[in-house]
This record gives sequence, C-alpha cells and structure tokens, in this order.
Amino acid sequence: MYKKGDKVIILDYNGKPLVPHVVAEIEDVYGQDRVRLNLPDGACCLEFVNHFEKIDEDTYNKYLHAVHEREKELPVDLQIDIRKFASKHPRRRKDEIIKKFDLDKRYVSILNAYMGRVNMYGKENINERFLFEYKEALYGIVETRTFFHELDDSIPIPDYLIG
Repeated sequence: MYKKGDKVIILDYNGKPLVPHVVAEIEDVYGQDRVRLNLPDGACCLEFVNHFEKIDEDTYNKYLHAVHEREKELPVDLQIDIRKFASKHPRRRKDEIIKKFDLDKRYVSILNAYMGRVNMYGKENINERFLFEYKEALYGIVETRTFFHELDDSIPIPDYLIG
C-alpha cells in the first residue's frame, strides 16, 4: 500500500520503467487502487497503482535530476509588475493588461503540462482533447506575447510552427 510522500517511477504498458525515466511523488491516496501523483513539471494526475512502482530516495533524486536536464525550453512566465507595466502604458487599460497576463499564464501552464505528458507517455498517446488545448495554447501564447511585445520590445514573440 502506498502512502503520501512515497517516491515512484512511472511504468510503460509492459510494466517496465519508461525510457527516458520519469519519476513522481505521491500527493494523495484515493483508496487501494488509485493515487494522485505530483509530477516533475508541477502538474498532478490521478493514476492507478499498476502504472508505477516505489523507488528509494537516491534513485528518485537521480532520475529527477535527469528529467530536469532534458526539459525543453518553453516560454518562460512573464515576470512583470503589472502596476509598473500599466503605469508605463497609460493608453492601455489596466484590466486589459491583467487579462492578457492571466491568459499568458494559462497558456504557459498548458504548454508545460503537454511537454510533461509527451515525455511521460509519448506524443502518440496524447488524447485528442488535450491535443486541441495544446494547439489552442500555441496560438494563444503567440497572441499574448505579441500584445506584450508591442508594449515592451524586450518581451520576445515565440515563433511556433503550428500544424
């Protein structure tokens, strides 16, 4: 039986550890057959206990370090002080800037979650609904970053090939 805080390694459909290795920590237990995992990308998911196995702390740290090493570059969260940013651009309404900022954070979160799922399960095993959200986030991040780039040239616009 698993308990909160246990370190686990994710298994493929044959019961062998995924390659490359992906580890997680058990965040909560929902009975004997299901737990909630806290993944290295900060996302959480409900999972059946036959999809992972317990590992020791040293192995967990070794694989976690490898996961962080192979992470792809994604759009970084915008680190701006909304009040200062809005005061520099008085012609734009503060609520418009805040709305775009919140949308940008949402899109970055979806892109990070997608990359985590691709690393765990492979691109071919991503369900259609999540794939739709991912493509929508690609368009959205370009839109929000274009908005902020027009206000501040130092904020880059990602150039994703969407297809």
